[in-house]
Amino acid sequence: MSPVVEYLFVAALPTAAGFALIYAWRGAGWLGEARARRKAPPPEPIERLQVDLRRLRAELEDTETRSGLTAKHHRVQALRGAYLDALMAACLRLDVGPPADGDRAPQAEIYRVEAALRQRGLDVRETAAH
Repeated sequence: MSPVVEYLFVAALPTAAGFALIYAWRGAGWLGEARARRKAPPPEPIERLQVDLRRLRAELEDTETRSGLTAKHHRVQALRGAYLDALMAACLRLDVGPPADGDRAPQAEIYRVEAALRQRGLDVRETAAH
């Protein structure tokens, strides 16, 4: 081999080794994340869902009826979205049909889901503890 080729090989070897280490490190991280995704977290206890639903519902009703709030519309939308997310999680746990239209569910649809959950033993309309 020519001395020039040997010099180029020796000069490129540390860079190639560095890239190999970086990609090995990233690959190990990706494998770890893939394993973590495969393990499903344990379902949230139904009592916790009930507490969250009652708290969110009480907070939503309080925010809707208060006057003079800054950015009231945005607060109501955020609370309504959080309430609907918790409602959908409860529906999945208790095998109840979730609200139609997802995050834009009409109030009648929310009432239907709340009634179905109440029939399954989860009453979301009781007063939340403050």
